[in-house]
Amino acid sequence: MIATLFAGQAIAESIEVTLENFTIAETDKYMAEHSAEHAVNTIRHSREPSSPDNQFVITENKDVLYSHALVDTQGGVTITNPDWDYLTMIQIIDEAHYTLHVLYAGESVTLTPEDLTTGRYVFLNMRTGLKSTDEDGVAEAHAHQDAFSIEAASAEPYTPKGFDSESLDAVRASLVARAGEADKPELFFGRPEDVDPEMFLIATAVGWGGLPYEDAVYISTIVPEGAAAEGACSAMTLPRPPLKFDEGAFFSVTTYSADSWIVEENFALNNRAAETDDDGSVTFRYNCPGQPNNIDVQPGWTQVIRLYQPVSAEAISDYVERINEEVKIEPAG
Repeated sequence: MIATLFAGQAIAESIEVTLENFTIAETDKYMAEHSAEHAVNTIRHSREPSSPDNQFVITENKDVLYSHALVDTQGGVTITNPDWDYLTMIQIIDEAHYTLHVLYAGESVTLTPEDLTTGRYVFLNMRTGLKSTDEDGVAEAHAHQDAFSIEAASAEPYTPKGFDSESLDAVRASLVARAGEADKPELFFGRPEDVDPEMFLIATAVGWGGLPYEDAVYISTIVPEGAAAEGACSAMTLPRPPLKFDEGAFFSVTTYSADSWIVEENFALNNRAAETDDDGSVTFRYNCPGQPNNIDVQPGWTQVIRLYQPVSAEAISDYVERINEEVKIEPAG
């Protein structure tokens, strides 16, 4: 163990990160970074969609506006997502990276430390959908963000646990390299009883803060190979998934660097903005300028397919199995 500093405060020991403590260490990283700039129980709002210069959590996307808060549950806290007529979620994550609740519009929950798997703090990963990117659509999203509510009995500052950053980075990199093994998205995120330990471990490294399966499905197993991986013009066609489209559901493709961060301005596309085929499928293109549904990528790029609000676990599981067998990223003219 080694001495280190965080936000001007000395931490007596630096704890080596291993596979066994990685999920807690990675969560501590995000909690510590947030608390270094924002007081406990206060909300940081991102007013613009994610971009290379506006990203806080790994594998963000531009389908939603993000808000974040670190909340002290000691003595009780009530968290409320106000009424709205569009996609909005407050994801409540404890110190071990388990998702305890996902609050939709009009829902609230009261928590104490006894409701958590460990510790006393929770991280709120809030998503506010954009009805449109014009002035009115953005203003409406901002108004909803401002209505999020945290009523807490305690506001004691968070103390970083003192994990060693070099070993944290090394373990994360080793797990990101195993992303192709994460082939069971239904077991990525949720409560302890909802996840597979290995899937949860890899998913934490590749997509910390991801939603549980009933709320969103993440597919990272359809990857570029050969010339496509080097940035040659390529394409992938996704069939229309079984989602609650009448409730605002949608699907998207978001591309990243090899280590899962946004590096291009034109890095993502969802089905609402894309040109759609007659059967509801969408052909996404990569580095094919002048062609429909083009996304810009760099050599070594990766991608995540997001499917928001599945109609059922069974239907979306069948869909995921089908596209993992049938869908490829192929050269395109």
